[in-house]
Amino acid sequence: MNEEVLKEIIKAAKEEFLSLGYNEASMRNIAKKANLTTGSLYYRFLDKAEMLDAVVGNEAEELLTMFKRIQNDFAKKEIKSQVSEMGSYTENGLHVMINYIYDHYDAFKIIICKSKGSKYEFYIDSLVDIEVENTYRFINELKDKKLKVREPSEDLIHILCTSFFASIFEVVQHDMKREEALKYADEIYAFNEAGWSVLLGLDFKEVK
Repeated sequence: MNEEVLKEIIKAAKEEFLSLGYNEASMRNIAKKANLTTGSLYYRFLDKAEMLDAVVGNEAEELLTMFKRIQNDFAKKEIKSQVSEMGSYTENGLHVMINYIYDHYDAFKIIICKSKGSKYEFYIDSLVDIEVENTYRFINELKDKKLKVREPSEDLIHILCTSFFASIFEVVQHDMKREEALKYADEIYAFNEAGWSVLLGLDFKEVK
């Protein structure tokens, strides 16, 4: 596909999704905005779902990859280091992610606010699954150290992880400025970390 034509299509599609959302977006409108016939657009893209992938797919996958890398790097540390560095390391990881979101704001505005009816409607669930998996990993490593730690129910862990990411993505819902969003994320993380400390019933000073 001609690169200039592709740029015009992506630009038109992004405008359409941002304006109307996935469900109401029209391939006909996108073609018109890109100065193409509808048939020409369908020749290049199978359907609206493939079009949405072209607009937000790379950014969505990169954020997931970034979060997995942050979690994996953290998991490689000794458990004592994980405990002592939890606040700063995770907070810094959140900053990296939020800055990426703001560097690609339109894509994530579509994913978080305009994707109902598409596979991206449940994008946050993918991040939650990674967080849940690593929460269990962390709890199990504490247990391996023979520390007395309460293990919340599977449902509660999932609910809390979902609530955390839903809160973080409120920065997009509310169109916060980048600096405001970073400050908000720090406060949400501090609240979240304190809550987990109480819920696990663990004195982190005991971790050797």
